[in-house]
Amino acid sequence: MKHFSPLLALPFLIASTAHAQSSVTMYGIVDTFVQYVNTGNGYTAAMNSSGQYGTRIGFRGSEDMGGGNKIDFTLENGFNSNDGTFATPGSMFNRQAWIGASGNWGSVRAGRQNSLLFLNEGRLDAFGGATQASGINNLSVYTYRTSNTVSYFSPKIAGFQASGYIGLGDAGGFRSGGSNYQFALTYDNQAISAVYAMQGVRNATATSTERSTFAGGSYDFGAVRLYAGYASASWDDLRIDIRSYEVSGRWSFSPFAYVALGYTFLQDRNGSNEAAQYSAMFNYSLSKRTSVYTALSWLDNRRRAQYRLAGAANAGLALAYPGAAAKGLQVGIVQAF
Repeated sequence: MKHFSPLLALPFLIASTAHAQSSVTMYGIVDTFVQYVNTGNGYTAAMNSSGQYGTRIGFRGSEDMGGGNKIDFTLENGFNSNDGTFATPGSMFNRQAWIGASGNWGSVRAGRQNSLLFLNEGRLDAFGGATQASGINNLSVYTYRTSNTVSYFSPKIAGFQASGYIGLGDAGGFRSGGSNYQFALTYDNQAISAVYAMQGVRNATATSTERSTFAGGSYDFGAVRLYAGYASASWDDLRIDIRSYEVSGRWSFSPFAYVALGYTFLQDRNGSNEAAQYSAMFNYSLSKRTSVYTALSWLDNRRRAQYRLAGAANAGLALAYPGAAAKGLQVGIVQAF
């Protein structure tokens, strides 16, 4: 049997733009960093991908159907810029693969999508929910993406927007492994950005539902923006029941640069495997598409906690032993296209 590659369809997809009011855009991000980290057994130098943003290449497009309505799609693959491999071996579009419609009534999508917690993490964190400096990212547990999912995003009304997901799981059905429900309510005005988001995802064996929540926001004082964030996770199959609290701030001291500082504390409700992280980050934009960043972090694992200095799509270096403190420096460059 001959196998069909989705890549073969791309020339025909792009060519079709000449026959309708439609567009197809190729885009991407390349993020490569080096780090010098002590995970409990001396310092180790390493190079990796996706320290601040997940390295990716993607295609997005839309077709105007008239009356303010459009058909939309996004196909997005994550890869490792340090060695060229797929971020998820064997998956062509591991980050996003969905088709949908949008209009004045909002938007609906079907397929593999970023979760609502993933989309809104940056609202409650001065580090954008990325780099190893982000304590709310390192000390929270949630599902980043779900497949076989239908979503709806409402239009913004007086600064408010609601969104919801329902997922049919990997084997079909509302109670199969990977099935999920998600909800988010956001609010934005000139100074305030706030969010409440939650998800429930059935584990791979469909024996329990893994629940996670984000809540918090920020206030813009001008050059300084202050953030407060809360995260919770209750995953019975992994015996996880945690609460994380973060305060952080960002000072934009020029149009091209900012400094962020933050503190995060994790409470372990199943025991005393708690953790705390102290972080600092510097970001400088060399141009509209290129920036450099530096993150300095100290993560204090207590008793047998095993949290790592990670990042947007970077798992971080493993600890030398349970309870080891992780501390180190991360320097990276980002190029968007």
